[in-house]
Amino acid sequence: MSPCLRTVVSATALAASLAAQPVLAQDAETATDTRATAPADEIIVTARRREETLLDVPVAIAAVGAEQLERYAATDLQKIGQLVPQVILAKTGGGGAGASFTIRGLGSSALDAGIDQTVSLNIDGLQISRGRLVAQSFFDVQQVEVLKGPQALFFGKNSPGGVVSVKTKGATDKLEGYVRAGYEFKADERFVEGAISGPLTDTLGFRIAARGSKMSGYIDNNAGPITLPSDPTHPSIGAAHDRDPGTREVLGRFTLEWNPSSAFDATLKVFGDKLHDNGETSGTELLCDGGSRTLDLLSGTLVSDPYSDCELNGERTLGAFNPEIGAKYPGSNGGVPETRYESLLTSLTMNYRAGALNFTSVSGFWSYTNDGFDNFAFDSTPTVAGANKDHSEAFTQELRVNSDYDGMFNFAAGLFYEDGKRDTRGNGFIANVGTDSRYDTYHNWQLLSDNTGKTYSAFGQLIFDVTDTLELAGGARWTKETKRTTVGNSYVNDNFAAFGITADEGEFTTGRFSDEQISPEATITWRATPETTIYAAYKTGYKSGGFSNPSILSAGQTIADLGFAPEKADGGEVGFKGELLDRRLMVNATVYRYTFKGLQLTSFNPSPPSFTIRNAASARTTGVELDGAFNVTPEFTLRAAAGYNKAKYLSFPAAPCYAGQTADEGCTGTTQDLSGTPLVRAPKWNLTGGITYDRELTSDLGLGLSGDANYTSGYWLLENQNPVGWQKGFARLNATARLYQLDDNWELALIGRNLTNKYYGIAGAEKPFGTPDAVWVNIGRPREILLQGTVRF
Repeated sequence: MSPCLRTVVSATALAASLAAQPVLAQDAETATDTRATAPADEIIVTARRREETLLDVPVAIAAVGAEQLERYAATDLQKIGQLVPQVILAKTGGGGAGASFTIRGLGSSALDAGIDQTVSLNIDGLQISRGRLVAQSFFDVQQVEVLKGPQALFFGKNSPGGVVSVKTKGATDKLEGYVRAGYEFKADERFVEGAISGPLTDTLGFRIAARGSKMSGYIDNNAGPITLPSDPTHPSIGAAHDRDPGTREVLGRFTLEWNPSSAFDATLKVFGDKLHDNGETSGTELLCDGGSRTLDLLSGTLVSDPYSDCELNGERTLGAFNPEIGAKYPGSNGGVPETRYESLLTSLTMNYRAGALNFTSVSGFWSYTNDGFDNFAFDSTPTVAGANKDHSEAFTQELRVNSDYDGMFNFAAGLFYEDGKRDTRGNGFIANVGTDSRYDTYHNWQLLSDNTGKTYSAFGQLIFDVTDTLELAGGARWTKETKRTTVGNSYVNDNFAAFGITADEGEFTTGRFSDEQISPEATITWRATPETTIYAAYKTGYKSGGFSNPSILSAGQTIADLGFAPEKADGGEVGFKGELLDRRLMVNATVYRYTFKGLQLTSFNPSPPSFTIRNAASARTTGVELDGAFNVTPEFTLRAAAGYNKAKYLSFPAAPCYAGQTADEGCTGTTQDLSGTPLVRAPKWNLTGGITYDRELTSDLGLGLSGDANYTSGYWLLENQNPVGWQKGFARLNATARLYQLDDNWELALIGRNLTNKYYGIAGAEKPFGTPDAVWVNIGRPREILLQGTVRF
């Protein structure tokens, strides 16, 4: 081994032995291994759409299996993201896309429904770039793979920031199943779930899984009644819900697997979800230097909310609207905040093997509807509201072929097609101007948007085994996307029209976007020994442009104001993977550097209030990731991870100013220069450490203990770097204790998450019609203490 390689291995081994985050899951299903000497529990991943071991694949990837997910009750994407360093999968509360996915500091804003995520999801082969799916639970999961950095070749049309791939469990060879129930004490959350699986015939198997949950909430709502100077006859009624977010969810999945021969198999999965909660803002709190104050637009008065404390502490004030206004406000649920979400995910995967060629077809359809009403003043005052509905759906078809020849050359190729549409409706309210004389309704406007898009894409990759230990791989993906939009106000309250804020009623603007791009990729891989892999990769990524879907179409706003350009990425990484000390020590090290051009961001325009997408000039991420796991004994494991990430704007001279920013603070007119400053939600450091210990207590019982600590350094919550929205560094501690039967028939677990009870922000924006010191913040969930029981049969 060369001195350089010895240095890398020694440094990595030392860091890993200090303990922290799991680098892999030990319970993935066994699949055909590329090395005959691999252990039976080797992790198998499909990062290159072929089965490879986690050690062999030349990709920066983290794999988390069912055992680790169940150990910490990671039943939604937000909790799953917390298991992988430098990953934030956040649900947000300001309308728009509803979520923001970030890997290595690169992600997309959640504040506009017109934006696709820079980090995409892949659910059982179904590629999705819409953020709303973060709202729903995921359970009965076999494995989650997080691919970091641009992924141009193997996952749908393109993913410049990375991919989160979720594979749910499938049918089994014999009849089996489980029932699990639990109660979380702080949020008064209770759930029950279960699955049954087995064969129907010699060639046909099934799996049925279902889950139901109900939660009162982990945020107390202390809102009280507020009367506006301009509207003394319609005071707000205070908190309609004592605790938030108040979720109720039912979801289920049906799986059929058909294996008529060794040459062909087909798997159908249908996954449905129905969720209801206390509104899109129900997971938010206000963060202010002073008390919360909101502008009463008609009187020009700042109205104070005496019930608000402006701290992240598990308390908020969110007032419901006066019932008289709610009764004449379409879609407002009588003025009481709520969200109704429904989704359907369907995938049909077929594989046909002909000699050394494997042909795969993945047909998918996904659809969701998110419909709700909320008070977007984020406090007790009834001044800013929206009754918003977002319906999206898409049909996708992917065809792939992979070769597995014994010679020096192999290849992969494929086609991808997507046909999608998205419709939004926003019934907005920023002042009580009285009822419309034509319809007897209070809301100020109704904004409609109709969006369609088609994607055509093809990729090819050639793999050249130069020697038994050296591999060259190169390929490219061609992508062509077209998008059309129509947006306008179908209704403007005749009293509100006189203000001249919105575009005229019936005035619709239309636009068309078309673009195509070729994204190349190349990798050189050296497997110096059967237990080590070293690789270097050049990668590119691409996300098309399109049109913003703002909450309000202002007077004079044109399609050019709504359009935004593509986002592109290119750069590279060097990685090392090894299984050392008789494969007891598992290590990964990655150094990366990527440049992004045309980064798609959103900014808040205070007059009229609206978020629109724009392109930042350029940005760059540079970092180092180091992680490992050391099996001290068969019962005792240490794990460790450290990530350093410097994500900054290279050039962003026309960034929007934050509210109240002065010339001395860098604001020139309405813009500031953020060149050289950090990206939003991009912590520089992420450190984790953990242990797992399992032992037999008796001939029939076992005890399992786990603990994981995580430190995340500070980061910006707002893209305009409002200083109120700086999240300081924080630490979290998770732990679990399990008593279980050794034959795995039952288990009783006590699970603690965020035991330090840290209240921290994961996304946010400035409070509409508020003072410069006020921002709303989506908080990470505080302390959880969950008692959970499982019975398997």
